[in-house]
Amino acid sequence: MAGLESKGGAMRTLRKACFAVVTAVGCAAAHAQSAEDQLAQVVAALLQPAGSEGSYGDWLQIESVKQIRWEPLPPRMLDDALPDGSYFTRRGLANPGGRPFGVVATGARTMVVNVYFRNVGKSPVGEPAVVGALQRQGLSLDLARCPVKGAAGAGNKWWRVQGLGKRPAFFNSQTDCNGARCEGYALLLGETLPTMTPQQQRLYTDRCSGEVAGKAAVAPAAWDEQLASLFMMLIPPARSGAVAWTEIDKAPAVNWAAMPPQQMPVPPWSDKENHFYRGGQADLGGRVLYLTATGTNDEVRSVHAEDAQTQADRGDVLKSLQQKGFDVQLARCGNLYQLSAAKWYRLTSPGKRPVILMRNVRCDTVACPKGQENYTLTLDGVLPKPQAGEVEAVSGRCPGR
Repeated sequence: MAGLESKGGAMRTLRKACFAVVTAVGCAAAHAQSAEDQLAQVVAALLQPAGSEGSYGDWLQIESVKQIRWEPLPPRMLDDALPDGSYFTRRGLANPGGRPFGVVATGARTMVVNVYFRNVGKSPVGEPAVVGALQRQGLSLDLARCPVKGAAGAGNKWWRVQGLGKRPAFFNSQTDCNGARCEGYALLLGETLPTMTPQQQRLYTDRCSGEVAGKAAVAPAAWDEQLASLFMMLIPPARSGAVAWTEIDKAPAVNWAAMPPQQMPVPPWSDKENHFYRGGQADLGGRVLYLTATGTNDEVRSVHAEDAQTQADRGDVLKSLQQKGFDVQLARCGNLYQLSAAKWYRLTSPGKRPVILMRNVRCDTVACPKGQENYTLTLDGVLPKPQAGEVEAVSGRCPGR
């Protein structure tokens, strides 16, 4: 979740940002304005101009905010995405009112999407003071996401920020860091709040006003349960005919591209029939998957789903399918690689057509605390032609593996 709550990722990056705190504390600071007013000026200066929807400032543009001393360009590229989905960072230091703050801008190769601030001194500025200072800058703040009433450890709040001549954004504050008091802020330049995982939805709610203020929304099922339900919706009934392209629209979790299916270029060596497709996207609550259904002009023959980024706590979709009444049998094992593995499974269930499900898991490390999964659901139930190095399963095992 974009904010400052994650145990790793952005928080570790923020802590590293304080590479010269001693220097920053020792610098002469102008105290004509309070720390909160100086910090609010920085946030206001980082807001994008009105009319710039769909675009973001670049890594050089943020240098116009003189209160922040940035590391030299270029931004640093990461091997793994931060919790906000960014792969690029640039660190800096700010010293509003003599209070040292580590700063990290995150985003894509050519644009800044979020800016994080972490108070690394012993004297907090205080959330109410900062919010009041932002309002004195002529900005309006409407609470958009807040802690669920009684939720222990929920130390974040999000406001929608608007100002004359400025594009709306979101401002995040954090006062609890894994049980310890802390002070952090974030400016999220995207047009929508980040989606929450099922676990986060037990802590936070977008119901922040009126009679339902602080009441939790119904938390969705775990990721693996949602993904298993999605596959169930895509598997046709037993003894059914060809799967029409409109049938996949019955999976409510997926936002599919509009009909009709698009035609792909057909290289000489490729499948001459299955060259029509529809793309889609599913958000399971913090876990986004890109989907591609392929087939002929008249029917869908397979559906591919792939994680948008590496994820922890993915669960086990195969076990979830078994709990939903499917018999899951290993059919084939792919080539062995150090950080990735593919396996094919036969799925059968009363009232459903037998299908093949391929699962490939790519890990960041051998221990695989985080991984990126992709699946291919073959609706005719026929294994694809084996490739070199793949082994057919015997009695639920792949010989030699």
